[in-house]
Amino acid sequence: MNAEPVSSTAVQTKNDGSQQDDTPKKPATIRGWVTSNRWGPVKLINLVLTWFTSNRHADYGLAVMRIASGTFILGWLVLNIPVAARIWGPGSAYWDGYREILGYQWPLNLLRDAGSGPFWLWYVAAILLSIAFVLGWRTRIITPLLFVFYAGIVAQNTPIADGGNYFIRIMLIYLVFADVSRRWSLDSRRRARKNLQEHEAATVLHNLALCLVIGQLCLVYLEAGLYKVQGTLWQNGTAMYYPLQSEAYGVFPWISDLATHFTWAVVLVTYFSVLVQVAFTFMLFNKITRRLALLGILAMHLGIAVLMGLPFFSGIMASADAVLVSGATWVLIVGWLGRTGRSVMGRLPFPSRTSTTADHPPAAGAGADALDPEGAGTAPELDKVS
Repeated sequence: MNAEPVSSTAVQTKNDGSQQDDTPKKPATIRGWVTSNRWGPVKLINLVLTWFTSNRHADYGLAVMRIASGTFILGWLVLNIPVAARIWGPGSAYWDGYREILGYQWPLNLLRDAGSGPFWLWYVAAILLSIAFVLGWRTRIITPLLFVFYAGIVAQNTPIADGGNYFIRIMLIYLVFADVSRRWSLDSRRRARKNLQEHEAATVLHNLALCLVIGQLCLVYLEAGLYKVQGTLWQNGTAMYYPLQSEAYGVFPWISDLATHFTWAVVLVTYFSVLVQVAFTFMLFNKITRRLALLGILAMHLGIAVLMGLPFFSGIMASADAVLVSGATWVLIVGWLGRTGRSVMGRLPFPSRTSTTADHPPAAGAGADALDPEGAGTAPELDKVS
């Protein structure tokens, strides 16, 4: 009787009659990995192209950034009206030597030799442009004009400017290419009324501007954190004590004394500010850590605004952080603010009216949709990337 040939493959029969191949598998090779993932770069490119062309991301966040930053610019201009002529106008000729060193060119040097009349025309125009920017009216034209007029004023006296002035000038350049009025604006109402279509090229520019805004934001925080790490006072945890106790930044002495009374609190705040700035960029890649990073950076800005008396700087920086909050979250926040506002107004002792909401019930879809005719109430369909 002839013997059956023995196979080189080891086969084991299980109790249920099925067979299992126990031949050891060959280890994966680099060539095999490359072969199995040869279409990976193509898929990645398609994913990137789809992200840039399919939708205008973070439109709600950019709308909040427009409203908040425009409001701070408007407040900054209005509050400085009494001293504007002496700081940036004809009364600031004592800065000519410094302006020569900076070497600002047109159009940032237009106010250098301007008289009182042209300066105030420029200043009032900047105020009107900031109002139009907040309202979201013709932002494709208003945004570059606001940059020129605002930067022209700040350029006349840069030594008194702070980080907020420089940061918003950079942001305004990026926002020129973004659709900052897609939500909660007069432009969005006009587009809904005329049923205007969006162009793909403008969508790509919008998303590219968004990437530049986020990149600039991350760069500022990371650079500030790494710069702090090199300082001895930041390393030993005492850096926050000195600005709070100085006359330049200690706006509310009793609050500063309370905040610096406990050593452990000073050390905790010092290390916290460094950690949240250094880790901010890396915490954005996860939904949970991104929320923690935004809350931490917002707490830091609130502390700077109140304890150090820098509300403009903190407000401008926090307004840029708004682009990192998802559209669904902003819709919920606006809805909550609307309900809270109506509740508060309803409790005020206003005279009784002849008609009530019961006589005229609101139309279906009123509320968030009334603020955003293009569909603010569709929170589940909002992009979650931002």
